[in-house]
Amino acid sequence: MKNFKYISSLVLLCAGVLFCGCSKMTEVENEPYDHIGGYNTMNNAESEKYYADLRAYKQQAVNYGRPVAFGWYSNWSPAGTYRRGYLTSMPDSMDIVSMWSGAPNRFNITPEQKKDKEFVQKVKGTKLLEVTLLSYIGKGRTPDSVYTAVEKQAEKEGWANDQARVEEAKKKARWKFWGYEGVAGSDNHKQALARFAKALCDSLVANDWDGYDIDWEIGSGVFDMDGTLSTNADLVYLVKEMNKYIGPKSDPEHKGHRLICIDGHFGGLTEDLDGYVDYWIDQAYGRTTHFDYYGVDPKTIITTDNFESSFKSGGQLLRQAKSMPSKGYKGGVGAYRFDNDYDNTPNYKWMRQAIQINQQVFKERMGQTTQP
Repeated sequence: MKNFKYISSLVLLCAGVLFCGCSKMTEVENEPYDHIGGYNTMNNAESEKYYADLRAYKQQAVNYGRPVAFGWYSNWSPAGTYRRGYLTSMPDSMDIVSMWSGAPNRFNITPEQKKDKEFVQKVKGTKLLEVTLLSYIGKGRTPDSVYTAVEKQAEKEGWANDQARVEEAKKKARWKFWGYEGVAGSDNHKQALARFAKALCDSLVANDWDGYDIDWEIGSGVFDMDGTLSTNADLVYLVKEMNKYIGPKSDPEHKGHRLICIDGHFGGLTEDLDGYVDYWIDQAYGRTTHFDYYGVDPKTIITTDNFESSFKSGGQLLRQAKSMPSKGYKGGVGAYRFDNDYDNTPNYKWMRQAIQINQQVFKERMGQTTQP
């Protein structure tokens, strides 16, 4: 494999790059951006032009105009002078980032996180997703008051030390809150799923996240299932309900929408949810993706490696970036816990190269075909 430059030909970085403006850029549609900037980079006409061009580059990926750069971010802590935990320290060409560290709401987000988040979203045009390993109705959206009421009752009645009883009582209280009466597959079950779908989307919009990444790994160490969201049929119903508010079906005129992505064990979902999911994210850890296997347009599939374990060597990321389906082009490339790549030299060494390769093979493929 050829050696690719770590620094994009688009941006000639000057000394003290972290906090200075960027140089003149040309052919912005042809190369990804590779500048890392602080908050004070947008302080003159030149840097404003840079960020305007960067946002235009991000718009090229809308409606699958090109493959994206994706990653799960795992250590969001934007404070102090050490910039590893800043979203603003990611390569500018990152298109979509799933917040594995958590997606705080407007009430518990720190001022530093809010500033970091807004700069990346509004100035750099990067989409930030909430991500949850979904396994029961109400996960991440059930008010704390539902559970504290149970804890207070347990204390009052003397069974607070009976953990099994407390957890069972909390489950029943959660079911009652969402209106679920305990019969899986019933109309009542579907109604509860629909309420949960709306709550997921309402909160997403209220807290200004750009989409929802459903981590679907039922059967692989998911120990908090309660029977309300534990089958493919349950998830299919939930995602279709979510598409009333976000996702591709919510946007028939392609004016722009918050994304729905699914990662994990999605092979049994693609047929029923084709057209309801923006991106299927393949956890192709240690291998390349078999795009034809899933039976959906390869433009909707992002292939990823595991940088929890292979960030030092780069694992298979560059190979994944270079890979393409037999026809058309892939949805993108990325890595789990890609922020670990910050510790390499240069920062984000492997992700930078993957971004370059990802766009290069796309341009080569488009030069060979008339249709995407």
